[in-house]
Amino acid sequence: MKQTALIGILATALIAGSSSSPAAAADEATESARISTAQIPEEGSKISWGQAVVVVDKPIDEVLPIIRDYANYAQFMPNFTKSRVLAQRGSRAMVYMEVSVAKGAFTLWGQLNLSERPQEGESRVVEARLLEGNIDAFSASWTLTPVDGGARTEVDFKIYVDPDIPLPSSVFSRENEKAAGKTVRALRTRVFEGPKGSS
Repeated sequence: MKQTALIGILATALIAGSSSSPAAAADEATESARISTAQIPEEGSKISWGQAVVVVDKPIDEVLPIIRDYANYAQFMPNFTKSRVLAQRGSRAMVYMEVSVAKGAFTLWGQLNLSERPQEGESRVVEARLLEGNIDAFSASWTLTPVDGGARTEVDFKIYVDPDIPLPSSVFSRENEKAAGKTVRALRTRVFEGPKGSS
């Protein structure tokens, strides 16, 4: 059963990581009440996407740059140890990321393609796709929409991870949903705390 527990830890850490800052821990109950999460079926798969929606009290122009600051993802996703841009043109980038799990005993890695997808209307969409790595499937998307006359931003984050591990699909569906919630919580904290230097 130790192997099963470890697999769960690896999957969770890869897709989001957990917040470790005292401020985030203290506010977790309050923030969770403001975050709506769900599981969305994926056609042809028994594993569901995880989705989390939150409204951030900042305009989109202050939220989008943080999502597009791919090189500094490791700063606000605690389990991410590396986020290095390999190539970039505008909002499209190829990014190498590493995640340390199980107290540094394991390193998960992935080379991702991140880009902003053209969108009609005021919403902005940034998508991430796995190119290669030591996990079988990874996709994620951020959809930002101005609300309250542009004073605030609705963040709709979706993530899908299929590690191709012989465990019940419901386990990974739940992990995807939990990871989505942790990710938008980390983003919200980052928006208000701001960068602490560059990597």
